[in-house]
Amino acid sequence: MIAAIALVLIAGLQYKLWFGEGSVQEVWQLRGQIDEKRLETQRLVERNRALYAEVNDLKSGLDAVEEIARTELGMVREGEVFFQLLQDEPDAASE
Repeated sequence: MIAAIALVLIAGLQYKLWFGEGSVQEVWQLRGQIDEKRLETQRLVERNRALYAEVNDLKSGLDAVEEIARTELGMVREGEVFFQLLQDEPDAASE
């Protein structure tokens, strides 16, 4: 009789441990979510650092503004010569 009661108690505790609230499975899932959030936070911190550095560059001088104008807008300084190299595209008819 005592063995049957002990077996029922052990089974009940095991059920709660593996499937109930605060179970091992739930802890594993929460740890996974924490790891994902840490990675996302690290990525956002790095992005914020880069944006902060860019803002400081833009505030502190014209070098950053000139770099953006050259790369994104294709601007050149007075007296500079701009060369654009084009590749010959094969004709569809000649293939």
